[in-house]
Amino acid sequence: MKKSVFRKRVFITGFILSIVLFFFVIKLVNLHFSDKIIIPKAEPIEDGRGCIFDRGGYLLALSILLNSFYVNPQELKEPASAAAKLSPVVNMPLDDLVSKFTANRKFVWLIRRCDDQISDKIKSLNIKGIYYTKEYKRVYPYNNLAANVIGFVGLDNNGLDGVEYKYNRILSGKDEIVKDEIFREIYQKKNITLTIDRYIQYVAEEELFKAMVQHKAVQGSVVILDRESGKILAMAKYPFYNLNYFYRYNQATLSNFGFIDSFEPGSTFKIIALSSLLENKPEALKREYFCDGYVEVNGVRINCLHRHGKITMDRIIAESCNAGMIQAVKILEKKELYDTIRKFGFGTPTGIGLPGEAEGIFRPVPKWSGISKYSMSLGHEISVTAIQLVAAFNAIANNGVYLTPSLIEKIEKPDGAIVQSFSRKSKGRIIKHEDALTIINLMLDVVAKGTGKRAESVYYQIAGKTGTSQKFSRTEGAYSDRNVSSFVGIAPYKKPVISMAVIIDDPGDRFTGGASAAPLFMRITDRVLPYLGVGGKDTSSLKVKKSTDREKAVYDTVPDLRGMNIYEAAACLRALSENHGVKYYLKGSGRVYAQKPIPGSDIKQGENIILHLR
Repeated sequence: MKKSVFRKRVFITGFILSIVLFFFVIKLVNLHFSDKIIIPKAEPIEDGRGCIFDRGGYLLALSILLNSFYVNPQELKEPASAAAKLSPVVNMPLDDLVSKFTANRKFVWLIRRCDDQISDKIKSLNIKGIYYTKEYKRVYPYNNLAANVIGFVGLDNNGLDGVEYKYNRILSGKDEIVKDEIFREIYQKKNITLTIDRYIQYVAEEELFKAMVQHKAVQGSVVILDRESGKILAMAKYPFYNLNYFYRYNQATLSNFGFIDSFEPGSTFKIIALSSLLENKPEALKREYFCDGYVEVNGVRINCLHRHGKITMDRIIAESCNAGMIQAVKILEKKELYDTIRKFGFGTPTGIGLPGEAEGIFRPVPKWSGISKYSMSLGHEISVTAIQLVAAFNAIANNGVYLTPSLIEKIEKPDGAIVQSFSRKSKGRIIKHEDALTIINLMLDVVAKGTGKRAESVYYQIAGKTGTSQKFSRTEGAYSDRNVSSFVGIAPYKKPVISMAVIIDDPGDRFTGGASAAPLFMRITDRVLPYLGVGGKDTSSLKVKKSTDREKAVYDTVPDLRGMNIYEAAACLRALSENHGVKYYLKGSGRVYAQKPIPGSDIKQGENIILHLR
């Protein structure tokens, strides 16, 4: 080859390479300074989930570290033998394990988040190809307590229901990334404190369960609010389920009857109609009506429980007279009733902060029929949730000021630093103070001498309203003989501390709200109010004979009150109250035959003394 030809080829080759290198350098520079190139960062470390506490600081949910075992099938020398040894330990069928161990894979889960006993047994087998890692497991110490509120998480530790779902990013820390002591990025998990009170929730669930068994009901709900703040102290629901084994239950059991399912409120809604009359047509309360056992409205016959004859508004409410209420609301404009119902929060979610809260069914006035106004005054043609109902009655107990029900007390970091505190939220005044007092007085008559007599407590004065609504059958296209029984009220009457709604859905014995829900309300009240430090019925008005000087006595120990009548015991109790802050409760009438604490016991400041009389 000629030397000139060789040089020419070298020159051409070098020129081509120079051009390629030139463009390569340009491309490299562009890539280096380009904002389109994203180099993924390492995922922050997950540090479990934050805890969920009740308002008293008791743990309702926490995360613990457990061993999870996995297998590399390609390292197993004798898959069948390994499966035979592990099958009884992990409680899995032998064939399933053999299938896993012979798969053409390098990774299969054996068992995840197992307890220490199982973990130790697996380790002791010392099988090559089996490894373990640490994983967090969500644990619920009280099993079914407040399960419908707390919710649960899946295998990936992501919330699937309740507070766990609604506040998943906060509990898991996905909303904030911080650095630990060795500068690793981690998700900042946070703790949540609920307004739920562990003891009150337990009482509500226990008493609800007894009522469900007694009346053979399909489901039920109890919601208790703190009157002054609107905080939810308990939200019980039946049937229950165990949070630690939620996957064993069907969807009907997992759903929350307290705020997801809606129902026709029945005669409890007469209180809302009464509120509208007080605001718009107060003269209706001064009139006298006549109940013939039924009333006809636009060609539709609506029956009453009894033939009440001449009747006034106080008896209409106390005896739940349908005919009287229908006659009273005739002078009420549709728009006036609609506005009142809206002000009480019906037709919109309360905003308690749980997923799936229903708004109920409440149609606008143009969609009302000729009898809708009358039906709604009796609690029909409208559906509500238990939380909506108790919030409405709580507004009456709160002198006419509506408080938004709340479930979350605070959110804080593991070191106790407060991230967010939740204060009382109010929609303002929805009815006049004097109207609220009038309504409460009429609700007191319901319990004292009306349909709610079975809610009457020996210890406390209770004011409320019964309700019984027939359930609509879609298959038959008409109302059936099945019903929803309810009682909504406040306690104690003079200075309300709690508002409560008790709903019993589809009782097998078809008992009314006065026969089934009202006694349940009373039993819960009698257990909850002493716990909250609320004294029993006032005995200060009882007269004491001048001949006794017990009221001047100063006691060092609990006196023996057995054999005394109520007047004699009252003087001793007042002395104990004044000197030691003792609270007292009376059960029955007649003379004291038993007491707690027993006579001669040391007096503890602020303790409760219970007297049984007959």
